[in-house]
Amino acid sequence: MDGPSTKKSTSFESLIIQNKNNLDDLTAKLKDIIAAGKNYEYDVSSCIKSLLISKDESIVLLSIQAVSELAKCEHKRETYAQIEIIKPILNILSKELCMDKFDLVKQSLRALGNLCCDCDTSRNIVLQNDGVLILNTLLGTAIVNIAFDELKILICKALMNFAIGGKEFSNSLEEFTIEHVKNILLSELSKEDMNDDLISTVLLILSVINDNAPEFLFADEVNLTVLNVLKETTNVDISELALEHLHSQVREHDSVKTLLAREGGVQLVCSRLDQLIQRHEVGDLNADGSQVEVIVKQACYLIILILTGDEAMPILYKDGVGEVYLTMVKWLDSPNHHLLGTALLAIGNFARQDEYCIQMMNDKIFDKLLDIFEVYHILSTKQKDTIPVDKSILNQIQHAALSAVRNLSVPVVNKRVASAQGKAAPLLLKALPSVEDHHVAYKLMAALRMLVDRQESVARLTIGDRAALEAIAKWGGAGQHAGAAGEAPRLLAWSVRNVNVRAGLIQAKGCLQNIVDMLIAPHSVMQNEAILALTLLAMEILNEDPREAFVDQLLAAEIGKHISVLMETNCAKIPVEVAENLLAFLDVTSKCPKILTDYRETRVNNALEKLVDARNDFNGDLKLCAKEIVRKIAESYD
Repeated sequence: MDGPSTKKSTSFESLIIQNKNNLDDLTAKLKDIIAAGKNYEYDVSSCIKSLLISKDESIVLLSIQAVSELAKCEHKRETYAQIEIIKPILNILSKELCMDKFDLVKQSLRALGNLCCDCDTSRNIVLQNDGVLILNTLLGTAIVNIAFDELKILICKALMNFAIGGKEFSNSLEEFTIEHVKNILLSELSKEDMNDDLISTVLLILSVINDNAPEFLFADEVNLTVLNVLKETTNVDISELALEHLHSQVREHDSVKTLLAREGGVQLVCSRLDQLIQRHEVGDLNADGSQVEVIVKQACYLIILILTGDEAMPILYKDGVGEVYLTMVKWLDSPNHHLLGTALLAIGNFARQDEYCIQMMNDKIFDKLLDIFEVYHILSTKQKDTIPVDKSILNQIQHAALSAVRNLSVPVVNKRVASAQGKAAPLLLKALPSVEDHHVAYKLMAALRMLVDRQESVARLTIGDRAALEAIAKWGGAGQHAGAAGEAPRLLAWSVRNVNVRAGLIQAKGCLQNIVDMLIAPHSVMQNEAILALTLLAMEILNEDPREAFVDQLLAAEIGKHISVLMETNCAKIPVEVAENLLAFLDVTSKCPKILTDYRETRVNNALEKLVDARNDFNGDLKLCAKEIVRKIAESYD
């Protein structure tokens, strides 16, 4: 608990100190102050200023020690954050280091570290009086002289307390301090027993620099040295700090992803993860469960971040025989949800390359992903109190598995294999109505869309599954969940495009509305997909028995209003291809009197005229077609 705030410097106590001419009495008084420490009641800063420049070194030492103790109190620290106190301390530290001055230097470092703790006033005085240079010079001497080993941690703690104040302070450490940090770590790595306290402190300095300047790129030698610390340490706290540093660097710099991939960093993290989890499970760790959980999450995220690197990923895959890739395949069978989740995300990242996707499909990874999804989906449908795993974890695993399934389904050859095997689409369609989490629904529909692409049998299954269609339509109307809401109409449109018989779609409530709503999506690709799907539906259904239901659903979905909005808001930028497909749809549907009336009432003809007038890139045939549709709508007024 912090001590009381200081009283005025004109206090009777100050007068007593100032009038002590006897050295023994003054020494005793200073020792009393040191003993009381942060609980000392009086402001004696004015006395301390004069004592710091005393010719008696023992008084100077005790005065500095008093400052160190008094500055432990947050309320008193600002009182002693004065240039007349800090500069004499810096002067002592700037002198050539020798054993005779060891205690004086040691207490000066303690005082300076305490003064800089949460105190920008002290930090600014240090910055403006070459304090960083003085500390770095001292640190350089301590590093090469084993006699001053004890000072290294005090210097580093002072630098850390200084730098933590913000970027303006930590920036001043970049020139010399980082090199000293690297040398300290290298020195500790060469020892049989590392000084964990010192290593933690210097890693915290790196952490402060990362926090204050995320864009700062450390030299490869520094990052590799931290990696080696992670390799050698058995200390959980140091492991966490090392991972935190590497994570910060990887998050901002692709070059570090490549470096760690090339230098075996990911294999190391995987190995340490396995060891950490095994030791935790048998109770062989001096750390609580929450701390282990933090480290495991940090390590897993680091692996995935590195895998997102375009240069790092092929190094780790290594034509399907890379140690990291094979570890990820092994982790697909892990009962630990962190390792399983990491493996799924890793497979999804490896699946960014078509040739890797094809190889993984041949190696039955796709089947493994489907099995994992099925198991975790079934668990997610059970009552909360009957399952051993938290619902959020079940959703994360499903989401990651589906993401990997989706990526593996991109190459055409894999679509054919998945379709021929006949497991993926039925499994996903059956699961869809019972999916409650919007993230899972989004990835499931995205995976289905890849499977539907150019696969008529899968599209036919989708169009014929009323329960799945209604679930898709439900998510399409969930505007608060943009991912799922955007994916649903695309899946419907792709299904329509890849099947020969489409009438089943209008049997499911909301599907046609979804596709019509996609006409005014912000992306022209989605607009075009909607137009193509609607055109194909119109060409088939307007000549069949479900004609009336189709027309009624189009009108209920406000087809004319959507088309007018599409043209009026995209006059200048609607691609020619989209315009051509739109005119084809208008041409087909304008043959229906009910729809033609809707076009007239929503002024589709006016919007179409504006579109044509605004464009110089429409050819003659396109303009002629548009003119004919405008005429047809206008004549319906009569």
